[in-house]
Amino acid sequence: MSANSFGNAGFSVLMPGARLEGRCGPTNARVRCHLGLKIPLGCELVVGGEPQCWAEGHCLLVDDSFLHTVAHNGSPEDGPRVVFIVDLWHPNVAGAERQALDFVFAPDP
Repeated sequence: MSANSFGNAGFSVLMPGARLEGRCGPTNARVRCHLGLKIPLGCELVVGGEPQCWAEGHCLLVDDSFLHTVAHNGSPEDGPRVVFIVDLWHPNVAGAERQALDFVFAPDP
């Protein structure tokens, strides 16, 4: 998804006590792949009202166009929750649609 402004990759670090209130991603043309790197107890992700589970060393696919919240309810001794996030094309987006979206939403030079 690197040919348009919806494709990103990066680390997400959430400290104990932090909470990201409900929000929605900008499009349903992508899914986000979360690779759990450090997942202390007490971390939660709820997408569309359904609890999801991160696991260290495993990927979780998330459609972030649904309302979602993230929280780290652990203690300071637990340290941060760390995931690596990569955006992928939603499997229901056809090749011609991908090309059109890449053209319309090309990143700024």
